[in-house]
Amino acid sequence: MFSKIFIIFLTVFIDLLGFGIIIPILPNYAISLGANTFITGAIAGAFSLMNFIMTSYLGTWSDKIGRRPVLLFTILMNASSYLLLAFSNSLWLILMSRIIAGIGSANISVAQAYISDITTPEERARKMGVIGMAFGLGFILGPPIGGFLKSINEHQGMMYVGLFTSLLCFINLVFAFFFLKESHIHLNKELSVSLKPIQNIQNFISIPSIKEYLWYGFIFISAFSIFQVLSTVYWKQHCLLNDKEIGLFFGFIGIMGIVWQGIGLKFLLKKWSEHSIIIFSSIIMSMALILLIFLNYQNTIPLAYIILFLISTGHGLISPCITSLLSQKVSPQQSGSLLGVFQSLNSLARTIAPAIGGFLYDLSFYYPFLFASLVMISAAWLILKSKSKNK
Repeated sequence: MFSKIFIIFLTVFIDLLGFGIIIPILPNYAISLGANTFITGAIAGAFSLMNFIMTSYLGTWSDKIGRRPVLLFTILMNASSYLLLAFSNSLWLILMSRIIAGIGSANISVAQAYISDITTPEERARKMGVIGMAFGLGFILGPPIGGFLKSINEHQGMMYVGLFTSLLCFINLVFAFFFLKESHIHLNKELSVSLKPIQNIQNFISIPSIKEYLWYGFIFISAFSIFQVLSTVYWKQHCLLNDKEIGLFFGFIGIMGIVWQGIGLKFLLKKWSEHSIIIFSSIIMSMALILLIFLNYQNTIPLAYIILFLISTGHGLISPCITSLLSQKVSPQQSGSLLGVFQSLNSLARTIAPAIGGFLYDLSFYYPFLFASLVMISAAWLILKSKSKNK
């Protein structure tokens, strides 16, 4: 009745919808409860830290017992986290809800491995684009929904936000339980599964044909997370935007991400290799991050949409291409483990980079964006180096 790809799309979409709903409103809500900027960053980092700890574990666990049971478990965790968030009236409850959500949302690598199981190498990059489309759609709808739900019950905390998102997760759980069939037919039941993300990373990052791709992902996500977290503060303080307007900005990024991953990537892959697309996109993102520092309350709207178009182009093209390249470097029996390590490094980047960006922001509002731009240039060099090795 429902295709496997659709259920995977729905799972990732709701994960990212929940994340998108939180983006424009959680920092201000935490501050209203007495948090300073550092504590707000720590709460955001807790989500990513749990992603880091759990992603490679869940990926390897899915190699051992199958993709389906792991996906069902994580969807249930997400539903529980947003239910808790609905009744969170203290910083500790918000922190706990984000920790649980961090565990549940660590299932992206399992979703990627599921797609890897059911696709051929030739069509994998295009099918991985489905993950990117779910990311994009989550960013289109999430921030505006979050801003709207918060605005209609400002005196009720996060109740409407949490209840709405929790309900979506429970609906997803029902769909996955009844319609998602197991994809991993070569289970490795003897596989040792341990909660050692650093060791799991070391196992793959020491492999010469893989390490540049893993480091690239870490650098790329570091730059993007600096933009994602600190642009919200920057737009509010220096451009005088409200939460609804910021939500619309993130929604635009989501729209353009879907366009590139659903349509543009298909045509680009006919002319360019995945390596070339990544290098081009890295340069585009670097340019856009530099342009951010020229925004102010007088020119925000026209210039911001140019910048957001460039950032969404880079992000929309890079994500499916880098995961496709990685999935082709190992056997199907190891794809869940490798993609789990990749997502763990991404989560580590999201844990560390916003703190670094916040420190730089305190020195000067344009330092974090300048730093992120330079980081993207170094990432492009890594892929260029890797491309020359594969000639």
